[in-house]
Amino acid sequence: MTVPISSPNGSNEGLRGRPQDSRLPSNDEGISILAARTNPDAFERTLSDPAFAEIEAHPYIGAFGRAYYSAVHGGPDHSFTVCVKGAPAVVCLCAPLDGNLGFHGMPLRLVIRGDLGDDARRAAVESTFQHLDALMQAQCLQEAFVLVDRERGRTLIEEACRARGGTMCPHSIARVDLAAGPVGWRSALRKSSRSLINWGRRNLSISYVNKDTPDRALFDRYRAFHAEVAGRVTRSDMSWIVMFDWIVRGSGELIMAFLSGQLVAGSMFIDGTEISIYASGVYDRAQFDKPLAHYPLWLGIERTQARGMRTLELGEVPSRDTVPDKEYQIGYFKRGFATQIVEQPIWRWTSQSQVAV
Repeated sequence: MTVPISSPNGSNEGLRGRPQDSRLPSNDEGISILAARTNPDAFERTLSDPAFAEIEAHPYIGAFGRAYYSAVHGGPDHSFTVCVKGAPAVVCLCAPLDGNLGFHGMPLRLVIRGDLGDDARRAAVESTFQHLDALMQAQCLQEAFVLVDRERGRTLIEEACRARGGTMCPHSIARVDLAAGPVGWRSALRKSSRSLINWGRRNLSISYVNKDTPDRALFDRYRAFHAEVAGRVTRSDMSWIVMFDWIVRGSGELIMAFLSGQLVAGSMFIDGTEISIYASGVYDRAQFDKPLAHYPLWLGIERTQARGMRTLELGEVPSRDTVPDKEYQIGYFKRGFATQIVEQPIWRWTSQSQVAV
């Protein structure tokens, strides 16, 4: 079975008490809202506009993420575009989960067109937040949270969050600059990791699932391994279908490591058009006295660069006192490979402190 990974939810169901495609209160900028749920074809055309290329650059919010997280969580997608005089100005990717407004449990994303004038940018951002206010009220949502990962429009976004009583939480992401090449990657490595990578190179046998080797049986073996290590099934059948279809089309790879013929590690990498993510890492807990993760991740860095990606995003690296020790240790491992740590603040605000629309 193949799941489409290029189109948003085509449902025509609108917001309770508010049309999805609507004129905001009249103003000189001529602002209107284009909603994915009521006009999916037009919204999809917006996503393919080169002015919003950064959406498809990242798999979390690109075609993969929109398909994968819908498969995992289901529920409505309330993504929309704010248009200024008929031209797309801001894309907001949002889908509520568990009573909160984010993007399928992650922070919602705002992508602002780069060539907007100051007045048009301010009006578009203000209108974006007005529509988010209306969404929260109509859907009885408790809290909204947005990740600010670009300088473009950051001040305006943060002003809008503060106006709603929002608070900022620090959020740090480990990345590998793939253009730095092996010399740059080695210089960034934690010293202890070098010998652990070499151990894996000597002792682990490697197999791949990708465009050249679309081995479904091997992929299903990893899926069973994932459930075994987790102690339960954590992902739906549909989510695994989306992942397999994505990597065998050439947009990622599964690296599987064997020790004495036994599967002991698996690392999955998912690509956007420019950025790849270290999407999954599973390791045999009975073999934790051995460095199972280091060599597969190093291979992943090399091979992700070979696929033409610009950046490999390893994931969050939280501070020790903010998360359980296991999460901190996972972040510590990732930090040891990163060429850069990027700060991406997350703003949160509650429905009780919203500004009236």
